[in-house]
Amino acid sequence: MKNIAIALLLTCSTGTTYAQITTPLPHSISVIGTAEMEIIPDEIYVSISITEFTKDKKKYLVEELEKSMVNFIETVTATPRKEISMDDLDADLIALKRKSKKDAVITKSYEVKFKEQKQVSKLFAAMDSLNISSAYVVRYSHSKMDEFKKQIKIDAIKAAKTKAEYLLTAIGSRAGKPLSVVEPSGFVTIDDGTYRPFRGNTFQYNGSYLENNSDKEDIGGESSIGGKKIKLHYSINAEFEIL
Repeated sequence: MKNIAIALLLTCSTGTTYAQITTPLPHSISVIGTAEMEIIPDEIYVSISITEFTKDKKKYLVEELEKSMVNFIETVTATPRKEISMDDLDADLIALKRKSKKDAVITKSYEVKFKEQKQVSKLFAAMDSLNISSAYVVRYSHSKMDEFKKQIKIDAIKAAKTKAEYLLTAIGSRAGKPLSVVEPSGFVTIDDGTYRPFRGNTFQYNGSYLENNSDKEDIGGESSIGGKKIKLHYSINAEFEIL
């Protein structure tokens, strides 16, 4: 009886193993779906720096320069005060630095979010009068960027399914249910073609140089800021069953 029980156990084990080995795996196809999108930015982020200086024996303090700059941004460019972000160098730190070093020269940096290229052009044109030491566009963005990122991911997975379908149709098969979806990075590649200056009142754009001139409106024309488009690119890996 003992031998019979062992034989039955071996038979059951062998049968189970055989079933696991011979279970057919679904035939599948792995593809990469890609999507691209171009959007016109409605947010332009500009970095601005002001530095104290002495002229005709008078020292122009950073507080005075800051007040003039903020007033210009609010009134001339019609940009709300809340869109001006300042660095962490507050009044207490400035006072401490001046106390520890009598001849200290303070520099402060800001980031301003503009809505239109004309606002940026007005700021660039007034750099000398506002005693701004440097100003340049940090990046372009859009107020609905999160929605665009979501949409481009949806477009990419749809593109993957479409690719699988036309490839399989060519050999007389069809794409079935998805077996796996893998995000290679999870990040959407963003190319905003950022416009930057390289010194003083001269601005660099795609390798060419534009001199700052208050009489010129083409700084914000189609050849520069106004013609900008943000390009989004996304890829995703997907595997589908072959029917």
